Amino acid sequence: MSDTKEEVSVVLVGCGCPLRSMGWYHAVQILDGRVPNAVLKHIVEPWYNSEAAKGSAGYAEFHGWRKEQEARGVSFYEKVDQVPQPEEGELRLGIISARTSDNPVLMDGCLGIGCTTIYLEKPGAPTVAELEEMKEKAEKAGVKVFMGFNKNVSSYLTLSREFVMKHDGKCDITFLHNNNYLNSEAELAECFERNAEGMLKNMAIHELAILVSFYGVTVDSIAKVEADKSFSSCKTLKGPSSKKEFTDFDKLKFKIVTQAGVEVNVAADRCGGDDSVGIVTDASTSKELARFSMPDQETIDNTPALKKKYGDAMPYFFAQDPDYLKLKNLVVQNTVAGTPATGVATIDVAVETLKVAEYLTPILQEQLK
Repeated sequence: MSDTKEEVSVVLVGCGCPLRSMGWYHAVQILDGRVPNAVLKHIVEPWYNSEAAKGSAGYAEFHGWRKEQEARGVSFYEKVDQVPQPEEGELRLGIISARTSDNPVLMDGCLGIGCTTIYLEKPGAPTVAELEEMKEKAEKAGVKVFMGFNKNVSSYLTLSREFVMKHDGKCDITFLHNNNYLNSEAELAECFERNAEGMLKNMAIHELAILVSFYGVTVDSIAKVEADKSFSSCKTLKGPSSKKEFTDFDKLKFKIVTQAGVEVNVAADRCGGDDSVGIVTDASTSKELARFSMPDQETIDNTPALKKKYGDAMPYFFAQDPDYLKLKNLVVQNTVAGTPATGVATIDVAVETLKVAEYLTPILQEQLK
């Protein structure tokens, strides 16, 4: 905990449904006093505060929770520009946890209400062009933008990288991301449709951010990319709602080699489970030397206490609880005390990450034909 007496007032943009939406979990981590020097003062919820949302799923739950928080002094709004301007000397942090397609407009709004710092959930924007424009606007306003790439500060990443650095001999490292969808055409079709931006812009964007942040990977630095055909699978499935066809990966593994000779592997499996793993192998024998998982044992041991506190919330909130908490703490301490937000991805990293995702997708799809 910092010794600073300053505080940052938080504007949460995109709360969503209690127990179900990541914005809500950001809110309760702050409301429960787990983010020192941060005070949640304003919540902007465009959907559930609109007339169109009346009677929709989650509407009653949101407004019941809203009344509880209003009694604690938190103000609620439908639109960002309804939030009052900060008082003189007030440090204001905007946390944007909304639909990716809405982020460019919502960030404009946060700049307009005097946010000193912005925490933007991944991937930031639907396209590189939009994210670059957001970056330029923030720079012009003198506002720092940090990204919600929580794996950048996760213990499994730190332990994996430390093992490789300390090990004698050349290692291969693979960052594996598992989801727990049912391995059926119907389930994957719904997944492909709902995550229409594709695996590399959504599910595996965290792993690409790791590569950009810690391994010097950019579009210009990539010398070679090679899909592991024995692991990977690319399918075209018809979305159940739109009836449109979506081509995406249900499993993917690939190796990147940079111009500097750095080698790193990424793997993602939509039906592989509910963890993320750093796997270190001997480069010459392929023998596994170590693996480190998220959630780690400490997080698993703490899950019953979180379940008791928050009830039937989404399981991934509990699995990623310490990482999201660490991210917010680093961003808040950077805002109030200038402490380096070590490991936290900036919007510059997000731009490069999105560029890599757009670059790799057609290359890997072509290799798997």
